[in-house]
Amino acid sequence: METDPDIQSLNIQGVYQLQGGIDKYFKEFPDGGYWKGKNYVFDKRFSHAPPISKEEEIMGQCESCHKPWDMYRGKRRCPTCGVPSLICRDCFVAEKESGKKIKAIRCDLCVEQGITSKHELRKKDQRLIEEYESKMAEKGLLAATTAGRAPNPNQVTRLHLKNMCKKNTTEESLCAVLPGITHIVWRTARGETFLGQGWVEMATPDDAARAVFQDGKLKMFGRPLYISYQPPDGKDVWPPPNSKVIY
Repeated sequence: METDPDIQSLNIQGVYQLQGGIDKYFKEFPDGGYWKGKNYVFDKRFSHAPPISKEEEIMGQCESCHKPWDMYRGKRRCPTCGVPSLICRDCFVAEKESGKKIKAIRCDLCVEQGITSKHELRKKDQRLIEEYESKMAEKGLLAATTAGRAPNPNQVTRLHLKNMCKKNTTEESLCAVLPGITHIVWRTARGETFLGQGWVEMATPDDAARAVFQDGKLKMFGRPLYISYQPPDGKDVWPPPNSKVIY
């Protein structure tokens, strides 16, 4: 791990693993030893710290007013990545008393990386996966392959989707299962009733190939989603300007 170029670029001197885990370390060093801060846990405790409390530096901050804070409360989450948000007691009480919800507050990492929507987060994750696969292939640790992609010799980016749930399908839910969607056109009857079909524009031909590869295998709300290439015929403007997704 320490020899990986990405780790070396962080200038980390020494990477160690606690033999027996954090619990064993706290039993041997109830005052925390060299431990700093708190460890986030996925239960009602929210955080894990040494059993003997001591005055310590608060390493987190309220994501609303930015004062030092390290307690999760109010079940608030980052609107882009979904991780729990740190909101201090004062901001929590002020929100409750005013009856006005604090504006959407992104976590520090999303702010630092400039992520402003779930759609951007999915695109970033997909890009990181592709970069990692490419790097591993260059090192000979991963075979360069087109597995997980349908052939797309014409570099088509427009897809036709069928068998979507007429009641529950939304722009957000569709983008969640098919990363790379930039535009959506729903097929409707008389411009109102959704018919469970539609067309999407994908960001790249590779995104389109990944989607078509899942034809009939991908399920949304318990229904198989049928996906096929359907290049524009040139008669209409594609993609329509008003069809751009907002997620």
